Amino acid sequence: MVNHSKRNRSSGMTFIELLIVLVIVGMGWFTLMPNLDLAGDGDADVLSQVNSFVYKARNTAVDTDSKQILYIDFEEGFLQWGEDQVSLPGTVLSGHLNEEPLDGEGVDFFIYPEGFSDEVRLVLEGGVTLSLDPLSVRFLEM
Repeated sequence: MVNHSKRNRSSGMTFIELLIVLVIVGMGWFTLMPNLDLAGDGDADVLSQVNSFVYKARNTAVDTDSKQILYIDFEEGFLQWGEDQVSLPGTVLSGHLNEEPLDGEGVDFFIYPEGFSDEVRLVLEGGVTLSLDPLSVRFLEM
């Protein structure tokens, strides 16, 4: 009886396997892209630092299942959480917390264990308005 040898297959990836890998990597990359600030100016960098700071507080609220309290100082222009603080892009001239006008030297707002926050809107010097989106828990420049 004659033994016919089977065709040797290379141990490399097929074209289809390569395409599948590229699609998966591409989906991951495009999911990550909106969260990266690759070419920001100075104010955008400060805003990115503020958003990173708020995101850490949000993660702590979700992980520990406890409400986190953040404080915005209007006169000095900073955001404080516990002992840590980060500078805002400018001095706060006015604002709203959950649609109520703010007055005084500062205000506390909350990030809840469910991952959302109070709605905060700040008007900074120079007419820049920052709005804290309660669902994404990010400050957006309006």
